[in-house]
Amino acid sequence: MYRLFLISLGIVACSLQLFAEPGDTISLDEKWLFKISQTEASAPRDYNNSGCNDSQWSFQTIPGVWRVPTAWSKYNFVGTYRGWIKIPQDKIQHRMFLHIGTTTAVATVYVNGKKLGLTAKDRAQTEFEITPYLNFGERNLFVIHMPHYEEGENANNTFGNSGITTHCFIYGIAPGQNLPVTPTIERAKRGVKVADRNSFQFCEGFFDKPSIMLKDINLMKKLGFGAITLNKLSSDPDFIAYAKTQGMDVVSDPPLTTEALIDYQGNFTMAAYNLLPPSEYDFKEAIKTGEGYADAAVAKPKPKKSESDALFSVWDKPYQITFNKHTGLITSYSQHSVSIFSGGGTVMPNVKTKLVSFEHTKPNKLSGTKVTVVYDIEGQGQVTWVYKIPNSGILSISAEGKSDILMSMSRRLNVPEYMAQSFDSDTTLTSLKQYRPRVYWVKQRDINGHGVQVIGHRPFTAVETGRPWQFIIEHSGKDFYLTFLPMM
Repeated sequence: MYRLFLISLGIVACSLQLFAEPGDTISLDEKWLFKISQTEASAPRDYNNSGCNDSQWSFQTIPGVWRVPTAWSKYNFVGTYRGWIKIPQDKIQHRMFLHIGTTTAVATVYVNGKKLGLTAKDRAQTEFEITPYLNFGERNLFVIHMPHYEEGENANNTFGNSGITTHCFIYGIAPGQNLPVTPTIERAKRGVKVADRNSFQFCEGFFDKPSIMLKDINLMKKLGFGAITLNKLSSDPDFIAYAKTQGMDVVSDPPLTTEALIDYQGNFTMAAYNLLPPSEYDFKEAIKTGEGYADAAVAKPKPKKSESDALFSVWDKPYQITFNKHTGLITSYSQHSVSIFSGGGTVMPNVKTKLVSFEHTKPNKLSGTKVTVVYDIEGQGQVTWVYKIPNSGILSISAEGKSDILMSMSRRLNVPEYMAQSFDSDTTLTSLKQYRPRVYWVKQRDINGHGVQVIGHRPFTAVETGRPWQFIIEHSGKDFYLTFLPMM
């Protein structure tokens, strides 16, 4: 396991004790004898002793992660590394240090049966002075023992892999040689937003590599960050070097936020979008243009209505809207022969409701028609939805209350697009797979481009349900106003 390994180390976190200066080290980046056990109780009792029978053990590489059978997911399984390293006799006058790289959980470290201690949390790199425990000129037993997750963590967090994910090595300090000193870290420049890498990466089963480091740095820059705070997770010398080459400062300031900006699926969260500067795209003007275009399509409005015990309809040449008076829901809505709601599609609160009242005005050549629906929502009391239908047939909905809105379009409208504040330009559609925060409108169209634009006069979050014609609108306002603009 002994070989020369040249490591260039840069700035490190103040929470770390020591780092090797550039020079010859004994690299531990090799295949270790390895034993995985279903539980701590089932691990070999003498795993830290030289007499342990490890002849039937497998191998595990450092750096690397280990996987277990799916059936083990409910257990806090443990892994044990054993390796014999010969320490050269000519190092006997040196102070020797063991550098343990990033571990996905707190690990216990032994040398020649003596317990050195525990590795740091939060994937920080850890170092121990091992001089008193070594036999120079001979082989020495090194053991690293770690669980899948730490006690006190959520046992259901069984995703990810476990292991040691960055370099491990041994180095010595010659007599009279000073220990490395952590350089002074400057404060951030005025007006520069400081990022925390914990907001971009999670600890469980994370295997760091240059491509991931660069990806995180690019995401930070797109969100407007100009510096990274020097904490445990940001202490990797490679990450610091990449950040500097990309024009980011490394500072001691606390981050702007420690909230997770990336979820477990790799998508941006609402918090990330809130950090973006205001969009320069004029959404209000776009809405006004769309409304004017739809109004111009109606030459001589002559709205009509029909009513029965169960249904209420209002229509003109370009549109027809029908309500179910027993549920208060729209049963059909078409614009220019394009069906927006049909076959069970509608817009409704995304909670269990009971209709309290259904009222409407007569169609008017100037003001159109207004439908007022009052619902009783379990646990929230009564809420009111107001549908406004001008003579153009544009449908606007004012939804009182914070309950989410479920929209099921016609199944023909299965090509969704989401307009939101973006990273690259003000008009680029987001490409997030699940959550789309700070959306201003959703286009639902068929393969021919016909359909409707659902526009919010305040930003919202669009969550898909697994069906391309259906999504949920989540909003934070007490009153939320939506407009349906036809796409001709």
